[in-house]
Amino acid sequence: MKRTTPGLLVLLLAGACVHGSNFERVRAGMSESEVVSIMGAPETSTHAPGRECGVYTVLKDFWSRVPWDMSNRYIVCYTDGRVDSFGRADQPDVRTSLRQ
Repeated sequence: MKRTTPGLLVLLLAGACVHGSNFERVRAGMSESEVVSIMGAPETSTHAPGRECGVYTVLKDFWSRVPWDMSNRYIVCYTDGRVDSFGRADQPDVRTSLRQ
């Protein structure tokens, strides 16, 4: 039982992530429902008048993974229900667009 517990935890954490190839299908102008159909529900979201942003954890491709860094965080922002900006959460241009 002690050996299966860590294995189950790893499977649950990996199952909560989205694969990177899905994020490549997101485009400006898509509706929120289109993004959710591709990416699933966001892990967290922020709301401002007329603007909403969702945060996703995306698994890196197999060859880019290392044990201490297996995923990236991405942000998709909507204005009036349509994607207006998206990208890696650690990119300065995406973080700036979150404050607008």
